[in-house]
Amino acid sequence: MSRLIREDQGWIRAFLDEAENERMHLMTFIHTAKPTLPERGLIMFGQAVFFNTCFFLYLFAPKTAHRVAGYLEEEAVVSYTLYLAEIDAGRVEDVAAPKIALEYRYLAPNARLRDVVIAVRADEAKHRDVNQKFADLLAASVSKRAIK
Repeated sequence: MSRLIREDQGWIRAFLDEAENERMHLMTFIHTAKPTLPERGLIMFGQAVFFNTCFFLYLFAPKTAHRVAGYLEEEAVVSYTLYLAEIDAGRVEDVAAPKIALEYRYLAPNARLRDVVIAVRADEAKHRDVNQKFADLLAASVSKRAIK
């Protein structure tokens, strides 16, 4: 990896793909919810805090950073499951999926919010598994070095 000046074995590509996917989640729900300027400011503030926290955690404890990310992704899966329940119960309107989601996900032109939430939830489950796998690989790497 670049900070250790060694081959990254595809990790950076995985991180970039995950980051792009998360960006598209944000853009999809911004197009769905249409947040006000103060709400957008709050989102940006939250991103700044989260970014810096993750940056320093990864810098000093990468395995822990991946575990935390994996647990946060699991919470996202739970949250999207609850969101689906709200849509199914009629407490959240199942609006038409925004154009950005249709294009990014290659959804049918008549796709609804429910379809988007199902796809995003599946992404989050994949992100959870990827981050836990990276943590496992880092833990195994540390164990191998400790044995030597």
